[in-house]
Amino acid sequence: MTVFVAGVHGVGKSYLCQNYALKYGVVHESASALIRRERSLAEWGADKRVQNIDDNQVALKSAVKRINASGQSLLLDGHFVLINPTSEFVFLDSSVFADLDLKGVVLVEAAPDVILSRLSLRDSHESPVDISSFLNEERLHAQRVCQIIDVPLQIMFSPDFEEFSGAVSSFIKNSKWSFLNGT
Repeated sequence: MTVFVAGVHGVGKSYLCQNYALKYGVVHESASALIRRERSLAEWGADKRVQNIDDNQVALKSAVKRINASGQSLLLDGHFVLINPTSEFVFLDSSVFADLDLKGVVLVEAAPDVILSRLSLRDSHESPVDISSFLNEERLHAQRVCQIIDVPLQIMFSPDFEEFSGAVSSFIKNSKWSFLNGT
């Protein structure tokens, strides 16, 4: 079982997920970390460079399936929309998310100036795309995908930890995960 936490780069999703995982003892992974590890396991190239978004999504599905098959549930943070090397938006196909055994999706948003500040501090560079447009495209595509795959979506603007925890916990309530983890 997977709860997907989505949002543009710098919105705060990893911070919220890490704190949730520490408090509730669940597995937290970023989609990008799972992809890197899975591609390495599959020996898809020694340089580990990202060449093909489709190959990455196959790797993500495989990694998530392995975690879920082990009996662990997953708090996964990632994106519905990616930015390609030419700074164009790439909308991930709904089939990618349909194969992740999603219990629910939390979309985290924040003000563009806050995101830009975080990206500048964290990555020491500016965004290659307009943040407002990126936020809008991420939201619209999250809504489309969740509707197509029939998974509940909760959109949160700059949530504090308690708000975020409530949203995640609402998706796992009465599930095998909540029973095993005492939440």
